[in-house]
Amino acid sequence: MSTKYILTNYDNKLISAKYINDECSMLNVCDNEHFIGDIFIGRVENVVKNINACFIQFNEDCKGYYALSENDKHIFLNNKNNKLPNIGDKILVQVKNPPHKTKPHTLTSKIEIPGNFLVLSRDVSNVLVSKKIQNNENAKKLGTMLFSNLEDLNNDIKHELSNAFTNTNTDLSFGFILRSNAKDASFSQIIEEATKLKDIYKDLLRKAIYGLFYTKVYESAPSYISDINHLMYENDFEVITDSEEVFNLIAKRTNIDSNKLRLYKDDLLPLYSLYSIKSNITNALKKNVWLKSGAYLVIEETEALTVIDVNSGKFISKKGKDKDLSNYRVNIEAAKEALLQLRLRNISGIIIIDFINMKSEELNLGLLKELRGLAKCDELPTKIVDMTKLGLVEITRTKKGQTLKERMGLNKNE
Repeated sequence: MSTKYILTNYDNKLISAKYINDECSMLNVCDNEHFIGDIFIGRVENVVKNINACFIQFNEDCKGYYALSENDKHIFLNNKNNKLPNIGDKILVQVKNPPHKTKPHTLTSKIEIPGNFLVLSRDVSNVLVSKKIQNNENAKKLGTMLFSNLEDLNNDIKHELSNAFTNTNTDLSFGFILRSNAKDASFSQIIEEATKLKDIYKDLLRKAIYGLFYTKVYESAPSYISDINHLMYENDFEVITDSEEVFNLIAKRTNIDSNKLRLYKDDLLPLYSLYSIKSNITNALKKNVWLKSGAYLVIEETEALTVIDVNSGKFISKKGKDKDLSNYRVNIEAAKEALLQLRLRNISGIIIIDFINMKSEELNLGLLKELRGLAKCDELPTKIVDMTKLGLVEITRTKKGQTLKERMGLNKNE
């Protein structure tokens, strides 16, 4: 499987696109990432008891939603005699999700600082191993060895900062998550990165306790750096960009081999033209998507859910006993394209697909089986729930960032 990761400027935006065997499987706008992963000194503006949440001003122009049901280890930066946020409190928060439709940014106290092999996390108290490598013997060994050093790493934070945080009623402890990239790492690489991440955490805490409201104490790497870190452990991949600035940042922030990273220069054929970025984005923003069979999808994004309707279009179904089978073939084609469009458009939440009707229970079960197989290829957790009595397939897809339409600056009605 050959993978190419393209980074190019198009329409005054930095676009990333992933091609697997020359087929576009991912699109993203890397500009204006809405502070995702950045850490700020926030001010509690309002506490809303009936929704068990508060709203925190973290930037001079931005407020965020902070769910108390999901955050119980707050990092207070002012003296406290209780463990709950109150109006006016100085609090450290990380931006978890961007604004979406009518909802503001989502904030969290579960600070995470990612590295190549590890993620430092306040949400764990030990060392967890990524599900993808839980059965890897080297990963298990590395996790055990790192855990034996975890107390010393935490004690360094306590020794340096305990006096500054004495009256804040704050627990600064952290753990680690061993990423899938670590399966072939050595312990020296792991402990070196764990120490580096601990030092970053200690530094931002020191800045925070003495900082002013709305100060950004940690800036996360662009999303494409994380994408490339995931790619680096594939056998056949290449990263291509026509931006010298992006090229230099990738070389600095990742361990990519020089022969896997290429700076593209050709004034006659821009990179976005070579890889049809414009047409891929245009097609991923269209309401209708045509299939080779002559059928087409109608994709409608609403506030509550996304509806995909499979229309027969120019496809002429066979008659008689072969009708179900011909409809099944079109539905399989539609299923593949529908799940591809979910990835390209970054559509999440509840999705309903109305396939062409089939009377055969066996073929309906076959369609669900195909969908579940396709869902396993998605990088985001995607669940094929079931098919209703009306023949509608219910799907849920985990949210990650904004939709492509939102990132391109288009509202849902455009």
